[in-house]
Amino acid sequence: MLSVKPVNRFTLQQGKKKCIFIIDGSSEGFEEYYESIRTHFYNMAASFLIINNSPYHLPVCIDEKTILISKSTSIDYFYTFLDAVLQHDKQLFSPVRLSKSEYAVFQYWCAGYTAESIAELIGLNKKSVLNSKSRLLNKYGVQDKNSLLLIAKILFRNHIIEEPAHFPDSAKNINTQSSFI
Repeated sequence: MLSVKPVNRFTLQQGKKKCIFIIDGSSEGFEEYYESIRTHFYNMAASFLIINNSPYHLPVCIDEKTILISKSTSIDYFYTFLDAVLQHDKQLFSPVRLSKSEYAVFQYWCAGYTAESIAELIGLNKKSVLNSKSRLLNKYGVQDKNSLLLIAKILFRNHIIEEPAHFPDSAKNINTQSSFI
């Protein structure tokens, strides 16, 4: 099991051209910290490894430089990952591809929209919207909604959809967490 210690400050050695950022995805202020690191160090980062505090799931490539791994991932994978990054193995970084409708459903779901609202907004039937959740879980290989929400925070960091101003009567007590149930 990986041990993650929160760090508020770090120093990069001068002359380093590529580095790997390992970030605890369950820490408070993760989104702001991750966005700050990506903004300032994107060109010098070989990759961003985000450790997810969740049950075991296979490593997931979210974008061209970001990989999400479970805290229960074996240390052997971690060493394999480091070797692959050092050898610039591009096969390691093949992000999960979503169709336009899966992307839209995922984005609206994370903003707290109900299946009925999403179906109305993007022109799918309700059953297709509900089936999208299981397809997303299968594509990303995660088993829990918190991992899916963490992926959404990373994936949609620049394209956030605002929560609806008012929910229909059937969705008054639904929040983002329970809409994935």
